Amino acid sequence: VFIPLKDAQEAQFLKDNDAIVRQRARTAQNPALNRPGVPGLLDAVIASQSTNPYVNAVLVQLTPGYDPERVAAPIRRWQRLTVYTRAQMEEILVAKLIATSARQIAMFLVILAIVSAAIVAFIIYTLTLGKIREIAVLKLIGTRNRTIASMILQQALGLGLIGFVVGKIAATFWAPAFPKYVLLETGDTVRALVAVMVICVLASVLAIRAALRVDPAEAIGG
Repeated sequence: VFIPLKDAQEAQFLKDNDAIVRQRARTAQNPALNRPGVPGLLDAVIASQSTNPYVNAVLVQLTPGYDPERVAAPIRRWQRLTVYTRAQMEEILVAKLIATSARQIAMFLVILAIVSAAIVAFIIYTLTLGKIREIAVLKLIGTRNRTIASMILQQALGLGLIGFVVGKIAATFWAPAFPKYVLLETGDTVRALVAVMVICVLASVLAIRAALRVDPAEAIGG
């Protein structure tokens, strides 16, 4: 009997009916796999035993000068096998696995950025409301609105810079303890710093507007 290579690879792991019956009988007699209090355990074990845990793959390295597509075409046609070139494998990994993970991480980063902006805005706004009388005094003595806005902005940037430095130090020391390798590049650090500064600037807008609306008469209890 002659069968294609692909069918032979699948058939070599198939068990006959007698072998399947014997294996299921041994599994059912095992008290650790057939517990009375866990009715679904035996079915789950049998289902896992019926799946094929093997993967057949062959890595081929061509001599320089040969076209991968020309080599792959007859294999697909006559051997009935699936063939991927290096470019196609890179596309599968990048477009499916890496791109999906990147989109998930980007979504988490956007959520963290929004939450961080809300926290910084709340802190700066609360600190500004606690200094309303001082801001009124500054306005009463002729301080320009630009100066007051600059002071609040510097406060927000300082808060963001302190948080960034603490986070960077923690990430540097804790990265080796992660179960997966974490690559911390200088470019990513610079972009993260710029993002933090932009978030702090946007978060300080509400506090600056509140400070600029302060009436100088409040300095004398008006």
